[in-house]
This record gives sequence, C-alpha cells and structure tokens, in this order.
Amino acid sequence: MSEKKEWWFPVLCDEEHFARLREDYPENAHITDEELHDHYDHGKKYSTAWDHVGDAYVEYEELADAYLALLAEKS
Repeated sequence: MSEKKEWWFPVLCDEEHFARLREDYPENAHITDEELHDHYDHGKKYSTAWDHVGDAYVEYEELADAYLALLAEKS
C-alpha cells in the first residue's frame, strides 16, 4: 500500500488507482480498467475526483507533471 498523501496530491490513473476504485465502488468492480478510467476519470491522466477543475484540467495536468518531476529529482 502506498504512503498517506495530502488530499490534493496528484493521483495518476494507474493500476493502483483502479484497484482503489474497485474497493471504493464494489458495484463496478467487474468492469475493466479502461471502463473505470472512462467512468470516473473521463480518460484523463490524473484523477480529479476530489474537485472539479473543468476547463483548467490542461493546466492542472501540466502543473502535476512538473510537481511530480520536481519531487522525483529531489529524491
């Protein structure tokens, strides 16, 4: 299991994310990762379930990418 992160920390739509969605929403546990991605994340790179970023998503994705790259560079 991953470490506890702040609520705003960028969440990549990956296998770990889809596994969490299946735990949180067992009624949809039977659908594929791609279907989960479309349903909950609208096919985006990062989950924005914590907030509605609307038209600002492109800027959010650029900011999240830069932030995660900076953290990776520091470690």
